[in-house]
Amino acid sequence: MEKSSNNSRAHEDVVGQPVAKKTRLVLKTIIYDETKANQWLDDPPLAVWDHMIIPFLSLKDLALSRQVCSFFEAYWQEKFNGNVLPIRVGNDVATINDVMGVIEILSSRREYTKASPFVVLLGKGDHEVASSWTNPLSITRSNITLIGQGIGETTILGGISIEEVQNITLKQLTVTNTNGQGIGIVVHGAEIELVDVATVHCGQIGIYVHSTYAYPTQLVATRCEISNNGSTGLSIGNNNNISNNVCLKNCISHHNSMSGIYVNGTGVVNIHGDATAIHSNGHHGIFASRSTKVLIHLPSNHNTSYHNKGEDRFTREGGTITNVEDHQEDEQTLFE
Repeated sequence: MEKSSNNSRAHEDVVGQPVAKKTRLVLKTIIYDETKANQWLDDPPLAVWDHMIIPFLSLKDLALSRQVCSFFEAYWQEKFNGNVLPIRVGNDVATINDVMGVIEILSSRREYTKASPFVVLLGKGDHEVASSWTNPLSITRSNITLIGQGIGETTILGGISIEEVQNITLKQLTVTNTNGQGIGIVVHGAEIELVDVATVHCGQIGIYVHSTYAYPTQLVATRCEISNNGSTGLSIGNNNNISNNVCLKNCISHHNSMSGIYVNGTGVVNIHGDATAIHSNGHHGIFASRSTKVLIHLPSNHNTSYHNKGEDRFTREGGTITNVEDHQEDEQTLFE
């Protein structure tokens, strides 16, 4: 494809063609001519388009450009099909509530996978969810990753609901739902990973994990903080004896009004990492009820749960909390 509006390929020549089948005709080397005014503005070399101009265009910019000039269509096809166009909240869409609408549209045009998910970039500052605790921001598609700028740098104000979808990842952000009945993150029958996520100052529960009647929940949380919530920090339950599988690595749960971690029903919770701490909660530290198993993969002398107003470890109705020591290869297998 030539890089000139006069010589660009027609729109119908590129629409719908796989990127691998496209040919890009490179013009001969352009020699600088000081007698030509604005030479590099009027006819920039191919490399300038590829490496200096196009990378600055967002998903919205490139989508609008392809409607103005067919010159940009091949770039859109290349970037979109290669899944290198993350959606930026505040640029491509005005608010976080607009994200799912765009995802629904684009998901009908290409397949997103665990290895190549739809990526949503959240900038610094507050991103308010225009909903109530009974109607949180719902993630309705699988294979979605939300990435912020860091705990305390990017904050989602309001609840997030994730139900019966797979491969959802939240990274480097804070979630807080100060509504009196507010829950930070609700997970029902889904597969989710949290990395460097804080759920703090929620009206009720920080993270609520539950199975549905058809699907268990799988949660892996790494370096997460659950604190200062109006009820339990992390609450895990199940429906119809469908077992959840929760793995926590170097997570802390503290200063919640009720228990730091509450588990009720069948399922297993694995706790790893020397930085793990469940402390200063208003009720029990770890509360295991019914036949649930909490396995703490740390030495028994590790200060895992402490300074809670109730018991640091409380069990009832067959629930168990046990320290187990793993070999290094066993831990590695668990997280693969």
